[in-house]
Amino acid sequence: MITSLKINNIALIDESLINLGEGFNVLTGETGAGKSIIIDSLNFVLGSKADKTLIKTGKDFAKVEVVFELPKLKDSIIEFFNSINLEPETTIIINRYYSVNGKNEIRVNGEAVTLSMLKKLTINLVDIHGQHDHQALLDAKNHIKIIDGLSLKVENLKQNLSEKLTELKEINNQIASLGGEGEDKLNNIKLLEHEINEIELANLKVGEEDELVLKRKLFANSEKLSKNLQEAYENLQSSDYGVSNQVKSAVYSLSQISSISNEIEELKNRLNSCLYEVTDIVDGISDILSKVEYDEDEVNNLEERLDLIKDLKRKYGGSVEQIFEYLNNAKQKLDNLNNSEEAIKKLNTQKTAVLKEIYNICVNLTNERKLVGSSIKEKLLKELACLGIKNAKFEIVFNNDYNLQNIEKKVTLSGADNLEFLFSANPGIEVRPLTKIISGGELSRFMLAFKCVIQDSSGIKTLIFDEIDAGIGGLIGVEVGKKICNISKFNQVVCITHLAQIAVFGDNNFKIEKTVDNNYTSSSIKLLDKIGKVKEITRMLGLASGAQTGEATAKELIDFANNYKQSLN
Repeated sequence: MITSLKINNIALIDESLINLGEGFNVLTGETGAGKSIIIDSLNFVLGSKADKTLIKTGKDFAKVEVVFELPKLKDSIIEFFNSINLEPETTIIINRYYSVNGKNEIRVNGEAVTLSMLKKLTINLVDIHGQHDHQALLDAKNHIKIIDGLSLKVENLKQNLSEKLTELKEINNQIASLGGEGEDKLNNIKLLEHEINEIELANLKVGEEDELVLKRKLFANSEKLSKNLQEAYENLQSSDYGVSNQVKSAVYSLSQISSISNEIEELKNRLNSCLYEVTDIVDGISDILSKVEYDEDEVNNLEERLDLIKDLKRKYGGSVEQIFEYLNNAKQKLDNLNNSEEAIKKLNTQKTAVLKEIYNICVNLTNERKLVGSSIKEKLLKELACLGIKNAKFEIVFNNDYNLQNIEKKVTLSGADNLEFLFSANPGIEVRPLTKIISGGELSRFMLAFKCVIQDSSGIKTLIFDEIDAGIGGLIGVEVGKKICNISKFNQVVCITHLAQIAVFGDNNFKIEKTVDNNYTSSSIKLLDKIGKVKEITRMLGLASGAQTGEATAKELIDFANNYKQSLN
């Protein structure tokens, strides 16, 4: 159970410490006093999405601490502690800090945890039921979740189903990797043959594209290249003034006297080396000149070739090397396809067996859910009768259309069931979907009746009811108070209510008050003593505070509630 809740800088609350007790904890106060802040604070520390609007105006951060004391530990709670390398403890302290700049810090018993990790823990500690939960009950998609939560066998079957669906997925992936079956297989063969043929016809060569790009660059600059290369060639090779001929003459002259001096011999050799280099350069210029002659047909062919290579790269890889790799893989896939009949036949045999197992699990899930539905139906109707809906009718209808032949299309991780709750509150009216027939007050009682039927007697979870009294009043309010009182025998309950008929059953009554001082608004929470409880019940009844008749009525209601609680012992 929750032993304490410490709130800092949440909405209207500067700082508040609430020490909750065992049994039935009731929170009351005027409309707008800040009762919802308590629920917002609990949602925050238990893992809901943080929102900067939660932080009190003028403050830089919000912080909430909640302390749990548990009678024992569930396996799931022990697993959580093991996952964060902490020794499991029956005392659990959760702190959450959130700043205006978005810093979000969560700690469990001093160890930092993520939001998703926190939720895995708190789902085992607290159930919060508010208007959102009422609306969720109107969505038929949630009905199967409610039924499943009542049966450990269902959860085990769903785990088995998950494993089989994983196995089915792996088999389907293997069949797909072999090209599939029937028309799919033929289409895959045709596609691979087309791709292989397209690549091979291109007759690609590694490095070809670079050569073509260079050639295109030469063509693009052919006029400029021809003019300057020709000038360079003539300057080097001209019969009269060419550098090459001049160097040759100089080499000849030096050779006539080279035997006289080693120094002249060295100069001659060096100049001779220059002659070889100049001759090589002249040959290179001549070679380039022969290539740069502009040929429109050749240019068009070059561009078409480059476009082809670009298109193949777009389809099959970013380089010619990758295209060749794709080609080899395609040939291997085609070979597998042409020789895959036996492998696919074997896989289909496995798939048929797995689908049969999946179908049987789904049938078992359906049967188990029907058993759960039957077991809660009579109990639910009795609870509804106590809550003033004496002629209620309730059915769980299965609109299933799955069979062994279509199970692969129908099955999900929850099975293949399509169920919905049908309800009628009045005699002579046939059961219909909740959304079409149930009123707001009936919905509140319907939810409470469900909680009474499925309540957990382990004492580990704290149940929080936020305005469970919506749409009800009078004697029905008393019955609602009794039901919550029954639940609080085994579980700690925290309830926000506007009804005195419910508040009188509280074992611990808290009042939330809002004050304004110098244009500064704040809310405070205090535990009421016996006198304070009488005054608060008097206020909630709309009777004059301090009036003998009003307080006498409040005391009478409180005495009635106390006598009822004693009768439960």
